[in-house]
Amino acid sequence: MKRLSSKVMSIAMVMAMAATVLTGCGDAKADSGVRVVKVGTGNGAAPFCYLDDNGEVIGYDIDVLKELDKRLEQYEFDIQAMDFSTLIVSLDSGSLDMLAHELVKSDARKEKYLFPDQYYCLSPMVLAVRDDSGITSMADMAGKSLDQNPSAYEYQMLLAYNDAHPGAEVVINAVSDQTTADGYKKVSNGQVDASLTYSATFASVMNDLDIDNLVITDVVMCEDTYIMFPQDEAELCKAVNDT
Repeated sequence: MKRLSSKVMSIAMVMAMAATVLTGCGDAKADSGVRVVKVGTGNGAAPFCYLDDNGEVIGYDIDVLKELDKRLEQYEFDIQAMDFSTLIVSLDSGSLDMLAHELVKSDARKEKYLFPDQYYCLSPMVLAVRDDSGITSMADMAGKSLDQNPSAYEYQMLLAYNDAHPGAEVVINAVSDQTTADGYKKVSNGQVDASLTYSATFASVMNDLDIDNLVITDVVMCEDTYIMFPQDEAELCKAVNDT
C-alpha cells in the first residue's frame, strides 16, 4: 500500500508540476500585454493589396501594415485579405478591428468611423480608355459610361462630379465583385468607355493581360487615403496615428 501510495503521490506531483508549468506559460503570455488586432485588407487591388501566385497577400498597404505591426509592440496584426464588398460589413459586425484598403475620409464615413490624422497614401486616379477613344479628361466622359462599385468611395466621387456638371454627366454602372482585370477587359472590348483607376494599378494588372489597345489619361481626380477604425477603437487609432 505504501508503495502504491508513493507511486500515486509521484504521479500526482508530476501532474501538479505540469499544471504549474502550463499555467505559468499562460500567465506569461497573458501578462505580455500584446493584443491581436484583426486587420482587413483587399485581395484584388494591385499594387496596393492583392494575392501573389502563392495566395499570399502582398502590396503597398500590406507593407505599411507590416511596418506598423513591427513598431507597435503592444499589438500583433492578424492581416486578413477579402473582397472589398465584405470589408466594411466585417468591420461593422466586429469581425475586424481596422481596415486598410486605400479608403478616403468622406464626410459620411467620418460620422460612423475613426480615422488617423495622417494619411498613408495619395490616390491620384486616372481613366483607362481605348487608345482610339479620344478621351483625355472627365470632360470627355460626358454621356459615356464606366463601371463602379457602389460601396467604394469613388462611386460617391463620381456622383458628386455629376452633380457639379449638369448636362455633362457620366453614366455610372453600379457593379459589385468585379475584378480590376475584368473591368479593363470591358473597356477593351467596348462594353464601357472607361475605367476609373490608378496608374500603378494599370501598370501592374496590364502585365498579366493580353490587351494592347488601352492607355491611361492624366490624373482626373485625387484624394488622400487612410486606415479606418470603428468608433470603439480610439486607442488603437491613436497608436497608429502617432506611429
